[in-house]
Parts: sequence; C-alpha cells; structure tokens
Amino acid sequence: MEHSREDEIRDRLADIAGPDPGPAERALLGRLIRSYLAKTPANVDRLGELLRGGDTATLREHAHAMKGSASNIGANSLATVFAEVEQAACQGIVGDPELTLGRIACEQALVLEILEKLADADEAQVPFRS
Repeated sequence: MEHSREDEIRDRLADIAGPDPGPAERALLGRLIRSYLAKTPANVDRLGELLRGGDTATLREHAHAMKGSASNIGANSLATVFAEVEQAACQGIVGDPELTLGRIACEQALVLEILEKLADADEAQVPFRS
C-alpha cells in the first residue's frame, strides 16, 4: 500500500510525539511545524542563489541541512530532491537551477499545504495520525 505525502508526514509527527500527543507534545509539534513553515521559503531562495552561482561546498552544506529539515517532518519526497542536490554537489556538479527549483517548488507546495492543514488540526486538537 502506497503512503501519501500526508501519511508520511503524519507518521513522522506521530513518531516524534506519539499517536495521541498531550499538550506538551502538541506544543512541540506546533513549534516544529511553524518553524518549518517560516524558514523553508527563505532557505529555498538561498538554495536557488547557490544553484545559480555559489560554490559546491556551500551548496552541499545547505542542501544537506534542508534534507535534514525535510526528513525531520517526514517530507520524504522533498528530502529526496535535496539529497540529490547534495550528492551532485559532493561530486562537484550543479544541476540545472531552474529544473531543480521547479521540482523543489512542486514538492514544497504540497508539503507546506499539508503542514498548514496539520497546524490548523493541531489547534483543533485533531490527532496527527489518521
């Protein structure tokens, strides 16, 4: 059975806080989600700058950090794209910036929509795991 992006994110959040999080765990998840929502657009902008002309070492480090952030919230497809950028940079290769940023934008839009929905669900005390 295939897991949707939302299932992957919900499963990861449940791994962090348990299937029925209490107030402290919900607060932690809320901070995690809001931090990701706040920081990701600027981090993607920076990645774009690096893809268009930064050195591969800085690109690799930035892509690695973004991969970790995406993995931490269960955004596995987005983490995979960042991992590909990181791996290419390790080899001294910078892929086509527009193609790469297009892939990231598509995945990011899906992830941010899910996280916004889960942040709203958290405020309504809805369980993170379906």
